[in-house]
Amino acid sequence: MAAMKCGRCGSEKIMTDLRIRDRYDAGVGQDLEVEVQANPDALIFKQAHREALRATVCGECGNVGLSVENPQALWKIYIQEENS
Repeated sequence: MAAMKCGRCGSEKIMTDLRIRDRYDAGVGQDLEVEVQANPDALIFKQAHREALRATVCGECGNVGLSVENPQALWKIYIQEENS
């Protein structure tokens, strides 16, 4: 497998699949997520689908890229909502 390179500086010092965390005052935290709602106009039961954000970070210049593990699931729900 070819080494990944930073799109900004060309470095091969790439850290992949890093968690992105949010911490509350009490020290409790959770991963940041992207959410698509199948029924956004509903008062409750919006049928939300969430995927955790992951980061790829360059260890040389700090460039950051974001991704989700299962974009196809988000896209499927997004298209259903857009076409309804």
